[in-house]
Amino acid sequence: MLGLGPFLVAGLLLGGCAGRDTVRRSADEWYALGSAHMARGKYGKAEAAFNQLLEQHPQDRRRPETLLNLTEALYRDKRYEEAKFQARRFLELYPAHAEAANAQYYVAMSAFQRLKTIDRDQTLTWEAVQELQRLLQTYPRSPFAEEAKQKLAACRERLATAELYVGRFYYRKGAYPAAIGRFAQLLRTYPEATFADEVFFLLGDAYARNENRQEAASVFDELVKRYPQSRYASNARARLTALR
Repeated sequence: MLGLGPFLVAGLLLGGCAGRDTVRRSADEWYALGSAHMARGKYGKAEAAFNQLLEQHPQDRRRPETLLNLTEALYRDKRYEEAKFQARRFLELYPAHAEAANAQYYVAMSAFQRLKTIDRDQTLTWEAVQELQRLLQTYPRSPFAEEAKQKLAACRERLATAELYVGRFYYRKGAYPAAIGRFAQLLRTYPEATFADEVFFLLGDAYARNENRQEAASVFDELVKRYPQSRYASNARARLTALR
């Protein structure tokens, strides 16, 4: 705790952050108090202590670390929009800091933690994709890179699933041109989707139902070639035979 004894830290904890408009403490005391609250999972109190350090000691050398600690406290308290704001503030003030990748991680994860279900607006998913890509492009060797890749893949799968959800809606309604547009766009944008074989089959069937036999045959043929072991492959082969 920056050289502060355990009895002093205990005293600070007992005093808490009451009367924050009038209480003045040294930067060491505020930092130790915030760190102690963080260790105990008291994130709201940690936030208050770190804020006081930033307000009362604008020239302190630990301002970057304090701002990042404040970001972490807000993130752990599930106040993701506020955490994102502070993380972006860190990046604006200290773009070359050794912990800049950490701040970008909090920006990305503050969006990721608020993802909506596939039947809802996917704005936050797109935001998470953009911020995760920025993390990987700007800090490719950071300790967060591997997790960022996994989270990015999960976001892309979610966006693909949302497209499939809409495509199926049009398909069930018999709006085949609209369904075709969605399925084709999904395959172009998310070729790595784990359910791509299903999308190929639905696209082929939508073409067939829309009386476009040539396109239907082309899609079924592609399905068989790409996914010969798929559960849709045998049905696609049968459809090909019927179409030719």
